Formats: sequence, C-alpha cells, structure tokens
Amino acid sequence: MNRILFVFLLTLHIQCSVLGVLQDKIPTPEFSFESINIKQITFTDITLGVETSVTNPYPVSLPSSLLDMDIKIEGLKLSQVKTDLGVIEAKKTKSLPLEVKLKYTDLLQLYKKFPTKPMLEVSAEGNMKVSIPKQWQLLGKDSVSFPFVQKREIPAVLPDVEIRNFKILMPSEAEILSASNTDAMIGTTTNFLKGLLGGSKTPATSAAKAGLSGLNLNLKTEFDFVFSNQAASNLNLSDLKYNLQLAGENFLSGSPKEILNSGKESTVKVESLFPITSIGTSLYKTIQSKEALYQLKGDSALNVPNIRENIPFSYEKKGKFHW
Repeated sequence: MNRILFVFLLTLHIQCSVLGVLQDKIPTPEFSFESINIKQITFTDITLGVETSVTNPYPVSLPSSLLDMDIKIEGLKLSQVKTDLGVIEAKKTKSLPLEVKLKYTDLLQLYKKFPTKPMLEVSAEGNMKVSIPKQWQLLGKDSVSFPFVQKREIPAVLPDVEIRNFKILMPSEAEILSASNTDAMIGTTTNFLKGLLGGSKTPATSAAKAGLSGLNLNLKTEFDFVFSNQAASNLNLSDLKYNLQLAGENFLSGSPKEILNSGKESTVKVESLFPITSIGTSLYKTIQSKEALYQLKGDSALNVPNIRENIPFSYEKKGKFHW
C-alpha cells in the first residue's frame, strides 16, 4: 500500500512539474494600462481619456478582449464601462483608447461634499479579460484576467461665462470725414450712426444703407468675457479663441487683447473693429435696442495648479445680455 501511494505521489509530482514547465513556456497575452488623462472640459462635462493596450503573442488572432471598468471619484462610483474591445491580430499590440464623460450634474454632490477641495482623486478600477486560443489553453483555462487600479487627480470645475462692459464706440467726426467721399455720404453716415448708437429711434432704411455702400469705416467695440469657476479649483485661461453671434448674425471672432487670470475668475479683454457695411437689419435693431440674444463659442487651454499639461477647454453658451 505504501509503495502504491509513493508511486502515485511521484507520478503526480512529475505531472505537476511537467505542467509547470509547459506553463512557463507557453506565452500569455500581456495587458498594459498606459494612462488616464483629461481630454476635454466643457460647460457640461469633463471627458476622461483612458489608454490601454493588449499584446497578442500567438500566431492567430484573439477573438475578444472584455473590459469591465468602474470610474470612481473620491471613492464614489460615477460611471461603469463594459465593452468588448474586439479582435486583436496575431503577433500584434493593439491600443485600446476609451473616453468617459463625467457630467457636472453627477459631480455636484461631490462638490458639495468637498466644497474647498480643488483637486479630486479619480480612479479607474476593473478587469481586462483576454481570451486564449484553444490550442494554447492549458488545464482548460480559456482566458486570462488582468485586474487593475489606476489613479490621478482632476480639478473641481464648474465653469461659466458672462459678457460684461459691452460698448460700441461712436466714430469721431475726423474718422467720418476721412471715410466719406462726399457731403452727401457724410450726412448719410452721420444719420445712420445716430440711429444706431445715438439713441434715435429712426430705423435704418434700405436707402440709407445703400448710401453706405463702399464706405471704409470701422466701428470699435470693447467688452469682457468673464469666465468663472463655481467649484473649488483655480483656472487660468490661455490661447483663447472666440466666435460671437448677435441676433443670429456673425459679429466678431478672433483672439482677445489680453487675459487677466485671478484664481477662480478670468477676464478676457476684447477690443476689435468691424466694418459699418457688415451691419444687417437684424444686427442694426439689436445694437439700437442695446440688448441681444447671443451665442458664444470657442476654445482655450486651461492651466490648473498641480497639473503639468494644459487641458483643452471648449465652451459654448447661448443667452441674452444688456448694455
């Protein structure tokens, strides 16, 4: 009996040793969690970019790679991703980028819980399951799993913008004289500007606007875009571009004269010129009434303390303002 038991144990030991050697020699897929970064901030959400990759060591394709991932901020689960990332070709490494949007409507509860915390910890926690082709399966193992936890910080942001200190300046008499070729054009231009900027309720007639044809006179406008953060992080704007529509008509676009960053508020100073001949009927009525429906959109970079890279910031807002 002892001899039989000895032979059985020896055989089992040899089998396990052989399987161990085989297992060491049979390659397995490799998984890498490259990074988690902030791809974009808007007025409605923060987009996170998750970069992963899987390496297929086999001479045949891998049929699937199943990712199951939770996104948590300060331990609170805000999003879950479950997806098949598709076929991975033989002997190739496949990059597997993903985007996850975090809406401010979901983040507000965290901002209230941590009202003075400028940076919040975001973690990606989950598992990558990669299938193994049948001819390389050992002991019936048809897949390999890679659990992961990856963390970084994101700013507490809830951005908004207002238009302030808006004004369109009346040209001087010298500027009107310089731009006008005849006394009649001087009179037409002056009447048009008085109706537009001088408080006169006289509407701009088609004949009056026709009399401005070819007039090389620009109007100067000054105003501020004031961007503010309603959450705890400081934000600095740079490389800002804007496009402003008034009453559905293109009004101004470009880059500002200067940006004054002061912690949670940034004032974008705009000074620009636009030709008087570009003013259509709708824009004329808007300027005359000193109130406007507007659409503002553009792009900028956000510089946040404790984050090295600039964060892309795309903004768009519709509203009404008075001046």
